[in-house]
Amino acid sequence: MTGLVLAGGLSSRFGNDKSRAVVHGGAGDMVDFSLEMLCRVKDVQGLAISCRPDQTKHLSEKGVLLIPDEDSGRPTPLRGLVAALRRVKTAVLAVPCDLPLMTPDILNLLVQARMNRMATELRKKSLLRTTFIDQEGFIESLIGIYEPESLPFLEDALAQKRWGIWSAVPAEGNCLVPRPDSPAFLNMNTPEDFAQAVNILKHSTGEHVH
Repeated sequence: MTGLVLAGGLSSRFGNDKSRAVVHGGAGDMVDFSLEMLCRVKDVQGLAISCRPDQTKHLSEKGVLLIPDEDSGRPTPLRGLVAALRRVKTAVLAVPCDLPLMTPDILNLLVQARMNRMATELRKKSLLRTTFIDQEGFIESLIGIYEPESLPFLEDALAQKRWGIWSAVPAEGNCLVPRPDSPAFLNMNTPEDFAQAVNILKHSTGEHVH
């Protein structure tokens, strides 16, 4: 399985490239944090970064596979996922670069659920995606394991400009895991979210975070 950091967004609400934001003092930027986290997830055997073509210069220093968007147009996670699945030919564990409180333990819940599903699945290729679902039925489609067999469905959605990844995969192809009640799912979309994440980390670790 390839661990994929989704870092190609425009960060329009954040005000600057949030993939380069430093939330954890001494731990590098958000891409570094995400790569380190994926290293500690079971069954992840390779790392990659989904990015815009104009990001490749500064991301090349990360020392992992870079997968620039293949098609022109507004960057979207869907575009990044399609390019990644085309490139690596393996299952992909995708994680956005804006989850400063995410942990390997939570991601391992997906890995274990996928293993359980595959162990009992009669038709192995019917599994397309493993992801979280909350109590209201919202699917966390940007945090999930996408099988190679999901690629045709994602390509079809991209061709039709249906950007919502949650609906791109047929429902019967989902393995849905109840989402833990955890601050780990805080998305750092705005400067206010950044400040909230820093405050949570400061009080949870007692360390100086900047």
